[in-house]
Amino acid sequence: MANIPPPTDGPTTPFSKPLDLTEWRERFGYSQRQAAEAIGCSRGAWTGYEHGDQPIPKYISLAIAALSLGVGR
Repeated sequence: MANIPPPTDGPTTPFSKPLDLTEWRERFGYSQRQAAEAIGCSRGAWTGYEHGDQPIPKYISLAIAALSLGVGR
């Protein structure tokens, strides 16, 4: 039988934890509404991600990383 590595349970993308989003938003001086508009999601979705009510999709994490690097501004 082949050795298959176990799946990783931890996050594999930047900005994949609720606290990461809050820290990013505050560092860039965004309100929740401004952060949501900057990455292209609704304010309600952003709030859910930031409070941990919803898992943060990989594309959201990557969009935040891109904005952090100045892509799309």
